[in-house]
Amino acid sequence: MASKEVMIITPEEMKNLAPSDRAMDAYKFAIAYAGMDFEPGSDEEAEFIAKRNAKAEGFRDMAETQKWMEKTAASMKAANKHTWNVGTEDDLPPGVKWSKQSYTYEWQDDGGPFTVVHDLIEKGLVSVDQLVQLLTVANIAKAAGMDQGKLMELYPAYICAKAKERTLSIK
Repeated sequence: MASKEVMIITPEEMKNLAPSDRAMDAYKFAIAYAGMDFEPGSDEEAEFIAKRNAKAEGFRDMAETQKWMEKTAASMKAANKHTWNVGTEDDLPPGVKWSKQSYTYEWQDDGGPFTVVHDLIEKGLVSVDQLVQLLTVANIAKAAGMDQGKLMELYPAYICAKAKERTLSIK
């Protein structure tokens, strides 16, 4: 019998799931102001920033609780999945079923993409223009052995940088 690796959350660690009073206070503050926009430089914005920063420890506690909740949820999900991964679909009780099996597709060898693309173009099923539209800046930069910023420096008329959503780090 093969075994699966599942992170175990101990009963002692489960106490980390209970948010502190500071975390709950920060959470209530965040919910109260969720979705609100302030005029940059306004008194309201300054007041909000001062109140938010005064609750910094509570937000750190809240972030720590969130991390534990995510770890615990992942552990429970893995344990639950592995529990039902034995037997066939007919062995499962009512209300429990597996989703339809899905697959990822990969090239069997390095020559595969060239052969397939050439054949599809020859048969008129796809054009070179259609294939070029599927290329990404990241993949072209990787193939050229450079980062995307360098590629953008070389071709500023053709490549632009679009801002992604920023990630907040609370430590």
